[in-house]
Amino acid sequence: MNYLDYCINFLSAVKTNQKSPLRLNEKLVILESDDWGAIRTPSAKVLLEFEKYGFNLDKSIYKYDALASETDLNSLFDLLLSIKNAEGEHPVLTANSIMANPDFEKIRDSGFNEYHFEPFYKTFKRYTEHKNNLEIWKKGIEMKIFKPQFHGREHLNINRWMKSLQNNDKDVHFSFKKGSTYSGKADYSFMEAYDWNDYSEVKAHKKIIKEGLNIFEKVFGYKSTSFIAPCYNWDVKLEPFLAKQGITCIQGIHTQLSPTGKLNSYKHIKHFFGKKNNYGSYYNVRNVFFEPIDNPKKDWSDGAMARIHAAFLFDKPAVISTHRINYIGYVCPQNRDNGLLQLKRLLTKVVTKWPDVKFITTDQLSNYLK
Repeated sequence: MNYLDYCINFLSAVKTNQKSPLRLNEKLVILESDDWGAIRTPSAKVLLEFEKYGFNLDKSIYKYDALASETDLNSLFDLLLSIKNAEGEHPVLTANSIMANPDFEKIRDSGFNEYHFEPFYKTFKRYTEHKNNLEIWKKGIEMKIFKPQFHGREHLNINRWMKSLQNNDKDVHFSFKKGSTYSGKADYSFMEAYDWNDYSEVKAHKKIIKEGLNIFEKVFGYKSTSFIAPCYNWDVKLEPFLAKQGITCIQGIHTQLSPTGKLNSYKHIKHFFGKKNNYGSYYNVRNVFFEPIDNPKKDWSDGAMARIHAAFLFDKPAVISTHRINYIGYVCPQNRDNGLLQLKRLLTKVVTKWPDVKFITTDQLSNYLK
């Protein structure tokens, strides 16, 4: 597919965005990247143990995804610092971050009857190659190339995971012993944090979100004003609560997956860029997808450039979805190397074609939306 075809396809796909009265004359690029701080596969050694056990990881993110190591972070930051627009400003990553991970030891000691969590920065300290991560994050914030925003307390459906442990699911227990929440099955592996089996769980989700936001503010010294639900999956009843917590911008794609009580069965709610809900929060809809992990051999820059161009034609920001996994080499260095190579190719093309482009974060976009 050539560049023009990409543009035509994208223009067709964003017709719903034409409903938005908002027009932004500046060429704005936002890099939204999810999952920072969340565990996946603890190490390359554990990955081999997963494969030896019999897990089929060919199509699983667990084959590549892990906590970003210090090397991963420094490599990403060096790349971002190597790119500048006409004003000398660097690209900045909106790092949608998870504030806590399961405390496996305490859960095990409770006989799997109680859930316990540890803040993400304590998880870092348990890894030799990650112990200085929080300091590196804060350095990235100071250099204005890394800006955490709130993704959740955990990237985990606690209720479903704990029930699987209590029901002695063999695969889940094997992963648990390795310090992972992997289900070993072709599903979300419990990542759909705010999905529910019964609507009463929404009350617990509010408590979880509030605790996560408190950790966020304590660690970073500022409140997160944007939120992205894990797996784009949240109940509309959370929205007035989110607004009360100071969330002015809800990140997502054009379709919200609203729970119905059954995994993989959702009510689809359409959103468009700049739409305002009844509680004063705006929806920020991702319109560019840059995920080299989905096809490492593909050159992702052409498609992304076409979508960025189309967004600018509509006087909309180019909101790029690019998950953490694309830049993680802790369990597979080749994965990081490919992701960074592709990202550098894209960002170089962006500043060459649009020298006046402005790189902003999602929380900065909130000011434009207001």
